[in-house]
Amino acid sequence: MKFYGIFGLVITLVLMSGCDVFDFEDEEDTPEVIERRDLPRELEPSEESLIDGAGSFGFDLTGKIVEDYPRDNMFVSPLSIIMAYGMTMNGADGDTYDQMAEVFGLEDMDREEINSAALSLIELLTEFDEDVKFNIANSIWYRDTFEVESDFLDTNEHYFGATIEPADFNDPETVDLINEWVENRTEGLIDEIVEGPIDDYTVMYLINAIYFNGDWSVPFDPDDTSPQMFHHADGSESEVDMMRIENQESHIYYNSGEDYRAVNLYYGDAGFAMTLVLPDEDVDVQEWVKNLDWEQWTDLTTGFQEANVNLLEMPKFEVSYEVEQFGEILEDLGMIDAFDYTVSDFSKINPDYEDLHISDTRHKSFVSVNEEGTEAAAATSVEVSFTSAPPEVSISFDRPFFYMIREVESNTPMFMGTMTDPSAE
Repeated sequence: MKFYGIFGLVITLVLMSGCDVFDFEDEEDTPEVIERRDLPRELEPSEESLIDGAGSFGFDLTGKIVEDYPRDNMFVSPLSIIMAYGMTMNGADGDTYDQMAEVFGLEDMDREEINSAALSLIELLTEFDEDVKFNIANSIWYRDTFEVESDFLDTNEHYFGATIEPADFNDPETVDLINEWVENRTEGLIDEIVEGPIDDYTVMYLINAIYFNGDWSVPFDPDDTSPQMFHHADGSESEVDMMRIENQESHIYYNSGEDYRAVNLYYGDAGFAMTLVLPDEDVDVQEWVKNLDWEQWTDLTTGFQEANVNLLEMPKFEVSYEVEQFGEILEDLGMIDAFDYTVSDFSKINPDYEDLHISDTRHKSFVSVNEEGTEAAAATSVEVSFTSAPPEVSISFDRPFFYMIREVESNTPMFMGTMTDPSAE
């Protein structure tokens, strides 16, 4: 099966296939209507900007991934990424900061606006719908012998709710502690985000973990699930377990455009939804995604109308995903200086280390969709390191020594000898 997804500020999944699975008849009055849940308050302008930034970045990232890996079952969390990198940005300055802000669509916001928006959105989203479990957790782990600016730690603790953990990075158990933290906050769905052993020059990990678990507002009946063929883009087919809702007197939200049809499937008290988009049969799904931006997606999601369900089918599926070459993708999107120790500026973490840089970054995610609902998780890690300084050497060959003349690339020993008395002929 070929699935591609975006886990944004609502759970949003794009389903791609070549088969026709939706059929709707408009109807004005039906006994059951899903009342879409409103936010308890209006969004602040800074919150809207953060959401727009996450969405724009999400489509930039998705476009790059489907271009590089067109047949992957891709599933990412822009929200998880922007949380981990939002913390990291509090340690950045100069061009390093500016490039990060631009990649994440936050260039029109100052630090205070970004931090305040993160704080209020975390509170809003995690408390929005009592019938859905949605958790956001952040943590910063740093080498206990490395001095970190208190403002950097205090800011991330206050605005991002980050757990601050100084740790012995030379102890192999530290890797287990970090991964255990991620595993616990993703309910066991992601059990590793850091690989050991930790490099001697690594001084910090900034980590986000997100967990979502929601039952459908209108569940699928397991008795209606049956084996059915799924049609791939290359013309091949595979048998999958297809879920079905048919001839129900209940409303669903439906939209269609020039080259697609789409539905919203709600969770819990309709505070969260999965939006599924089915491009037309003659439309290449990778091209459809690559040509979509956040503004177009916003237009799509604001155009839904109630429709009576005649037939809705969708497959059960489960996807574990890790973004390949995540750092290289971020560099391609414009975040260059952060990965280059010769120009990076993370002086707000520690001003005494001019070569602090992002040495590694990872993003992993998981989603499972069945008749009851959806369980999903994501984790993002940012590894910060310094580069070893050239050693200062004082050496005098004033006593007997060994020497070799060699070809460097192959290490061929062309000549070798010992020198015991340079004055002898």
